[in-house]
Amino acid sequence: MITVRVPEPLRDGRGEVVTMNASSLDEIIQKLGIDGERDELYNFAINGELIIHGEKDIRLNSGDEVEIVVAFSGG
Repeated sequence: MITVRVPEPLRDGRGEVVTMNASSLDEIIQKLGIDGERDELYNFAINGELIIHGEKDIRLNSGDEVEIVVAFSGG
């Protein structure tokens, strides 16, 4: 089981924490139905290590914790 922390803008009625079986970031994206979201708007952290957006083929192992991190920009 993978634990996924979902930020408010992507929850769509889900809780802050979701558990699921998934073997890759792409599978999490598909299962959450956020594949239509603009990729540059969020990144992922796996077990606390930040992964830059676009790296969807990263393999996951049972027990991994994934956090979806909304990208912020400032000026």
